Amino acid sequence: MQVLNKVGKLVSKRSTRGIVLTVMSASLAVAIFNSASFPIEVKRITTMLLSAMTLEKDPDIVYNREEILNDYQSKVSESFKIPADMRDRVGFWFDIYTRYDNNNRVIHHSLYPWIVYKVVDVSPIINAETPKHRWLRNVKADDFVKDEVSKVREALKTLAKRKNLDNLDEYETLVAKSLNVLPGKPQENAKVALNNLRVQTGQKNFFEEGLEVSPLYLSGMEEIFKEHGVPVELTRIPFVESSFNKHAVSKVGASGIWQFMGNTGRSFMTVDHHIDERHSPFKATEAAARLLKENHMILYRSWPLAVTAWNHGPPGIRKAIRETGSKNLGDIVASFRTKNFDFASSNFYSEFLAALYAERYQQDIFKDLVKEKSLDVHSVKLARTVSAKELLRVSGLSQDDFILFNPDLAKAVEKNSSVPSGFKLMVNDSAKAVLKRLLAQDTRKVSKAKLSRNDVSLNLSPSTTN
Repeated sequence: MQVLNKVGKLVSKRSTRGIVLTVMSASLAVAIFNSASFPIEVKRITTMLLSAMTLEKDPDIVYNREEILNDYQSKVSESFKIPADMRDRVGFWFDIYTRYDNNNRVIHHSLYPWIVYKVVDVSPIINAETPKHRWLRNVKADDFVKDEVSKVREALKTLAKRKNLDNLDEYETLVAKSLNVLPGKPQENAKVALNNLRVQTGQKNFFEEGLEVSPLYLSGMEEIFKEHGVPVELTRIPFVESSFNKHAVSKVGASGIWQFMGNTGRSFMTVDHHIDERHSPFKATEAAARLLKENHMILYRSWPLAVTAWNHGPPGIRKAIRETGSKNLGDIVASFRTKNFDFASSNFYSEFLAALYAERYQQDIFKDLVKEKSLDVHSVKLARTVSAKELLRVSGLSQDDFILFNPDLAKAVEKNSSVPSGFKLMVNDSAKAVLKRLLAQDTRKVSKAKLSRNDVSLNLSPSTTN
């Protein structure tokens, strides 16, 4: 029976389906007691049982999670290995990106995100036939989650007042077990947890969308970062910021795949009512490389600090270093909190590492992705001002392709605004060939890389421009 118990424990770690474990364990027991060669039969049946259990794996669980976070195939450079003091935090975000989709709401501790009280699955509500309207089902799902959060909060409140842990109810047991990983008395930990309760929506489906779209840009983005001497791993920050949605606009006004704010964007790009280069993945990547390199230089050549400064700003990071007396991000995150250095700032680097590892090991995790092909584009510089629609006409591109290559000109084309001299236009081979007949010769030889830069001069007569 000892052997049976050991097998049961091992199997239970590999499956979340208790009924399967019960049935198969019973079968194993029958086989054992009917066997004449007990020890040999145990080994044989155990092997068969564990092999069969591979068919019962939960597809939402990454079973080699720890191996991936240990970078078992050495796909990540030494600069971005996961620090031991941030391992649990990174693991939480890895699960958010790889295990839980947006129908899963994770109720957790905001100071220690890896302390998860409950995962609420609202898919039965969202996928139900009633209410008829989706927005009503969304409201119903949100109300259900709020109710679960209230139960967890009430359990924490009760636990904080208890003199002992006898006769706990279901939710009190749930939160007490979750808080067991922390040192100190459960009652004191419950008091702290009560003021740090948070819900995180799963991101798996959004992350998958990013994996499908990102091949359009990543090869060109990596080339840009290499030219600036910035690690190519950092081109994965947009998985955190926008899941590579070039149209993404945050509630505070950040735009594009890199989510540049307006003021920061204007320091590196053209951002006005007609042209917004934050929406150009390649131009925004050029700006991102410059900003990250600048952060790295002024923050003690530390990439963890530089990446956190991407979200929080260098002045805030320098303040955190002064307050904590440490340049180690793990120390800062563990002990530094202000109104501005909040949950988002303290978790940003961990989110980036989780996204990086999920992307690098995507073949181990995600199935049936339909990926876009890489854009093969060239950058040409205009030598004079020209109207957007005339530029579209001369390029020979369809409007859809023109905007695909130049999303920063979407408003300019709509309003037929002027595109200024010196503007860098993104075009494919065919458009470049057309432009070469109408424009002056390239000043530089075409690169074989996916994103090549070639300056050309627009040579349209005044009668053809507005």
